[in-house]
Amino acid sequence: MKIRNIFMALLMTAMALPSVAQLSMSKADWARGPVQFLMTRDEQAAWNQVKSDAEADQFIALFWAKRAPGVHEEFDRRVQYADQQFTTPRQRGSLSDRGKVLVLFGAPVRATRSAPANAPTTTDTAVGSEASEANIERQTWIYEGDRAEKLFGSPHVEFRFVDRFSNHDLRLETPRIDFTAAQQRAIAAAIAQPNLTKVPAPQPVPQPAAAPAAPAVPSTNLKTASLETAVADAKAGKVASKGALISYAEFVAPTGEYYSPIALYIPASAGLTADAADTFFGVVEDATGKRVLAFEEPAKVIASKSDYFVDKSVDLPSGKYAVTLGLAKAGAPVVIASGPIELNTLTKESTGTSRLILSDNVYEMPEAAPVKSPYAFGKLKIVPKATLQFTNKDELNYFVEIHNPGIAQQTTTAVETTTKATAPDTTVSVSKPVALSQAGKPSLQMKLDLVDSKGKTVAGSPLSDAQALPLSGQDGPGQYAIINGIPLSQMAKPLPPGDYTLKMKIIDTISKQSYNLEQKFRIIG
Repeated sequence: MKIRNIFMALLMTAMALPSVAQLSMSKADWARGPVQFLMTRDEQAAWNQVKSDAEADQFIALFWAKRAPGVHEEFDRRVQYADQQFTTPRQRGSLSDRGKVLVLFGAPVRATRSAPANAPTTTDTAVGSEASEANIERQTWIYEGDRAEKLFGSPHVEFRFVDRFSNHDLRLETPRIDFTAAQQRAIAAAIAQPNLTKVPAPQPVPQPAAAPAAPAVPSTNLKTASLETAVADAKAGKVASKGALISYAEFVAPTGEYYSPIALYIPASAGLTADAADTFFGVVEDATGKRVLAFEEPAKVIASKSDYFVDKSVDLPSGKYAVTLGLAKAGAPVVIASGPIELNTLTKESTGTSRLILSDNVYEMPEAAPVKSPYAFGKLKIVPKATLQFTNKDELNYFVEIHNPGIAQQTTTAVETTTKATAPDTTVSVSKPVALSQAGKPSLQMKLDLVDSKGKTVAGSPLSDAQALPLSGQDGPGQYAIINGIPLSQMAKPLPPGDYTLKMKIIDTISKQSYNLEQKFRIIG
């Protein structure tokens, strides 16, 4: 009764106070969200002095105005991804340890995952008790190269996340770097105008441009005569390819447009260097031998581990084609290769999957790539391993685009009950809700098998839920991607050199469709 009386007295006192401007709960929650990870100490102190929604709006506008162009948009993308992928019944995903690392430092160059040894879907660990080592899920996020050097002052940094209590809450283990110092560097790097005291006036909206001219007819001739000669010699088999290979794929952009990325992959054995070429050229002929496309454009050869590649996207109708691609320096051919491709044009409404792509190099680019950029999805770049040769030190990355999977119309859940023996004659039952599907999202399951040349399965994972990422950045109908990797160096027994096949089965539990994909590859040591 005493507590109730105190509460009523406080309520009556509040009602008797004169009306003043106050900070609403929705505004107060802004600084409790993931934006707290980007705030300087001075900004945190200033926010604590904000007393009204009007002051909060001014603070928030100035906060983002101080940041470099694109920081706000990239922050929103990272938060959305973290909320979609890391949220648990207990915590918002962007406020989790993984969410904090993603918001601050962006996606890792690669990530490895160690699943519990005995179980994809159930657990015999009581809530609140620490799981045994065999049942602990672990993830390792790896940052490398110049970006890692800039962020952390080290060319290689790993963050390890561990699910100690088998509740899908992966906590960050103490890293081997000064995390606080790295966070402050990331915060400072995002600020372009630290001394700004007032939000700049908005710039005038530019007037609409005149209607664009009709698209030009694709060129079918190369401008440089020596390159035309090189193409003719390559088709006649008079020029060695130096091991260069052509790879291609077929995708549908988030905007609904079909496109086909093509790439010229040059292995290290070709002896090429990054400055060995300044021009990327190529021709495409249809099944009748008629040339339908030719291009000759400036290019920068990009390193991929010890190899090199250069790529572009083309728009061609369904059919069989012969493609010749090459690199040149100052008009002189450096390397050239020819090969067939077969395209089946997809529409915005098409269902199914792309081919299964294997890679040993998936990395984050500094800026988001334009739509329809070859093998690029936002800031993520995938370099197909055209040779399909890997070592036991490589990460066997796989990527597949899912075209218009079924989308759940409403969220459905089930109750999962597990038991744990606490004494010889005593058991404890633990029940928890499990989401079967979420409104606006696909519901996909996936099974992997790694098969040797004799048809024996040497490794694999059971059928379990697959995380599908919306390539548009938003849930709903459209294109999704499944991307992950198999750390070959962490296998119990290294794979002997030889030929293997990665088999993938995808089941769409909403549309009731299933897809079987496979890709051969070789272990060379």
